[in-house]
Amino acid sequence: MKKFAAANLFLIILLALGGICILPVKAQSNVDIIINADGSVTPSTAPIQKTGNTYTLTSNVDGSITVNRSSIVLDGSGYKLLGEGYTPSGDLSLNEVANVTVKNFEILFSYGASGQAIGIQLTDTSNVLVANNTISGFESVEAWNGGSYTGIDVEGGASNIITGNNLTYNLYGISFANSAHNQVIGNNIVGDVNFKDLYSTGIYFAGASNNTIYHNNILNSTTQAEVSDSVNVWDDGYPNGGNYWGDYWTKNPNADGSAKSGIANIPCVIDSQNKDRYPLVKPFNATLYSLETIPPKITVQSPIDKKYNESNVPLIFAVDKAVDWIGYSVDEKQNVTIMGNSTIANMTNGLHNLVIYVNDTFGDIGMSQTVSFTVAKPEPFPTAADAVIGTAIVIVAAAVLLVYSRKHRQVKIG
Repeated sequence: MKKFAAANLFLIILLALGGICILPVKAQSNVDIIINADGSVTPSTAPIQKTGNTYTLTSNVDGSITVNRSSIVLDGSGYKLLGEGYTPSGDLSLNEVANVTVKNFEILFSYGASGQAIGIQLTDTSNVLVANNTISGFESVEAWNGGSYTGIDVEGGASNIITGNNLTYNLYGISFANSAHNQVIGNNIVGDVNFKDLYSTGIYFAGASNNTIYHNNILNSTTQAEVSDSVNVWDDGYPNGGNYWGDYWTKNPNADGSAKSGIANIPCVIDSQNKDRYPLVKPFNATLYSLETIPPKITVQSPIDKKYNESNVPLIFAVDKAVDWIGYSVDEKQNVTIMGNSTIANMTNGLHNLVIYVNDTFGDIGMSQTVSFTVAKPEPFPTAADAVIGTAIVIVAAAVLLVYSRKHRQVKIG
């Protein structure tokens, strides 16, 4: 019996040791980086390359970054910032700074951290651009205890721009408090409605009015948008439109989305003072939108501002989009339709002005800048026949003049 008990005890110890051994050991943060107000970086060994006012990450960072300097660019260069959420200020935090750009970071949250976790925290900032970042996983069971788990959090300040970011699986995608005149444009805000049955919100405003929100894809949260004591603008007017809402068709089953404009005919109502008047029928695609709305750009390579000694001048240009029609006008005369690079023929001597027009496949019309050039074709030298004729004319003229002179003298003598 004692042998059996001892064997069981030994087995239990082995299992316990085995359990301990197979648990992954998470490394502690390697570095917490501070960009100081004087432009220096602490610690000096941090994986950041400084070139002028641009600070570029050179490797992944397991820790946090704090920015206390204005008028800089902080470029993550696609590297990861692995946050643990131990501090309430955010894993990438900007404090009372202005004219800062934060771009190209991948910020990932480590599950199980205590307190609250924020991907990017803006505190009393102005004119800060947060662009093209991926922020994911800021959701935790700790939220049951009142912790804040947010992709991007803006507290105070004004006139910041948040654009082109991918915010996925965060308890709050973007949150604003006591901040105004911010722009939220072209972000993907995708929640995780099934995470531990927690209540999730795509975008939240508390005491934050006069902000503009459009061309975002907001979906898969318990609530796509929530406002408290805030009045904001949720679209860019017609025909640019507003946002794509993941629950729009569930809430508006009778809406019509067949219009060519891609805008549904019923507004998306958040509350009585906040509504997207022109909700998008399909998810917003920034690349397609640029193709559809930005006029084509024309670069003229010939003619240029110089003197041409020929009456036929080469017309060479490039267009950055596919086009349906091309034409040019010289000296504000009627457009001449062409298929591509061509020649402007039979130009007269003098100064001329050229404009090229194109119509792209989406119906956008583009025009080049006016190009001024001069044609100065030399007059041809006389041929032998022309010289003989010219000489004969001179002889005849001289003879006529001699006869006239003699007659004039005779009359005078008489």
